[in-house]
Amino acid sequence: MNDSCEAYTSFRKKTGAVTLETGKVYPVLGRNKETGDYFNIKVDGQTKWVNKSCGEFDPDGEIISETEGDETETLTGQSCSIERCIDKYVLAISWQPAFCQTKRSKPECISQTAERYDATNFTLHGLWPDRVSYCGVSYEDKSDDKQGDWDDLPPLDLDEQTTSDLAVLMPGVQSYLHRHEWVKHGTCDGRDEDTYYDISLDLLREVNNSEVQELFAENIGNIITRSQIDTAFENSFGEGAAKSVKVKCRDGLFTEFQIKMRRPLVGDKLADILLPTKTGFCDDLLVDPAGF
Repeated sequence: MNDSCEAYTSFRKKTGAVTLETGKVYPVLGRNKETGDYFNIKVDGQTKWVNKSCGEFDPDGEIISETEGDETETLTGQSCSIERCIDKYVLAISWQPAFCQTKRSKPECISQTAERYDATNFTLHGLWPDRVSYCGVSYEDKSDDKQGDWDDLPPLDLDEQTTSDLAVLMPGVQSYLHRHEWVKHGTCDGRDEDTYYDISLDLLREVNNSEVQELFAENIGNIITRSQIDTAFENSFGEGAAKSVKVKCRDGLFTEFQIKMRRPLVGDKLADILLPTKTGFCDDLLVDPAGF
């Protein structure tokens, strides 16, 4: 690596900075996007982001680290570690008022109001690497998670901004949903907790800033059709986008979208990473208002 290079937990926020050693080779776990400026590397057991100017990367899969002399060292790099190379993901986003109809005793449901963000916007359920779970999780943590003892799960290493954002965009944090989602799904992502949730929240914001959210917010208490939902997705994210969206419902209420995509990288836009999926059988859906 070059002199005085720093790697960060979040390269956008410049948090969790560590100074890299000149001449040392670091394993690469991924890149923020295909031609991006930042590599995700392993530093003393932690995952960090470093600017590409700090060293050299061989497109054929080798990292070449500069040294003080003429010698170089090489190490084969991969987009993620072998056991975590998952190329398909699902983004699950919920309609909180409908969720709360069957979970009325949860703190986030007791406290919900018609004025709160989650009464008119989608909320984060989770970002799920396809068909894997509990990667490298201890028996104790896995047992606590499956029994619903989420408050006993380890606290997450999240910066102040991500913690603040989750409180609004993932009201389930009041029930420690974020710890459950990390232990069951995030541990199979290959990136650190903060990066995993930053990516999840960015994708959610795209939906909440789209015609899809407008359709729901304008029809609270009313029936909407799958056709209307499909049109909103196509208008927002391009032709064919609706084929990537599974619509979930319960007792006539819309409950959740599950959106299929390739492994999202930092900075990826939803329209560029969507994949076709089974779209479900829900139609004529009531957009539930907040309250019981």
